[in-house]
Formats: sequence, C-alpha cells, structure tokens
Amino acid sequence: MNCRRIPVFPFLVIFLWVYSCASLPPWKIGRDHFPRTYAEDFKTFHPKLNSALQEYAKRHKGNSFQIARLGSDAVIIQGIYQGERDQGRYATTITIKPAGAGKSRAEIKISARSPGASSTNLEEVARDLFRTIEKGTGVRPLM
Repeated sequence: MNCRRIPVFPFLVIFLWVYSCASLPPWKIGRDHFPRTYAEDFKTFHPKLNSALQEYAKRHKGNSFQIARLGSDAVIIQGIYQGERDQGRYATTITIKPAGAGKSRAEIKISARSPGASSTNLEEVARDLFRTIEKGTGVRPLM
C-alpha cells in the first residue's frame, strides 16, 4: 500500500470540524444544577420557599428573587444570589415540583457571573443556598 496516495489533509479537516462541533461531555463541564427532595407538600412548600428567599433578600443586600412561573405542576423562581461569604454573585433558577404524595423537589441551577468559577465553587454556593432555604422554611431534606 502506498501511503502517499491517502488524502490525509481532507480527513484531518473533517475530523477537526466534527470535533469542534461536538459538545463536551457533562463530566468535563461540571455540574450546574443541584436537586433536593423535601417531605413537604408542593402546595405548601413553594410559598414557604419563596417567603424564605424574600426575607433573605431583605436582610442581605445584593440578593433578589422573583417568581418567573407559577403553575400547578412547577414554580420557577429566578434571581441573584450572593452568599454571606465573599463568593461573588450568581444567577440562580430554582424549580420546585411535586415529587409524589406529600413531597416536593427543589432544583437549583446556578450560573456564575465570572467565567473562572469552578464546579466546586458552584457546589458550595448551592449548599449555602439550600441551607438558606431550609433555615427559612424549617423543612429538612429527605436523605
């Protein structure tokens, strides 16, 4: 077989084009959403959660939250979260859904304002925000 006759350049161009269009696998990007399930009915939990966030925002400047969608199947709260520690500001989307009889599921999706935020930092911010929610609502997550 004569190697000089194999068109290497076109194969290389096609490979690089396909590789550049492919999305990165999730384990390379890191997590940006964090779920927890609570032993509280959806209809009573989401108002408590919203009230807890509003109280937190009143006491801690730089935080703001508002209901973006209010429905019988899900409530979406969007806002800016700035923890008590110097963590920076994060755009957050909190989705609350029913998770069965007497249960609710809250999922926090976090977007860092700074491009250098690590997935470890996002996990820390999510834990802090969940602590804020749990302290304000008095509801503990299911293990």
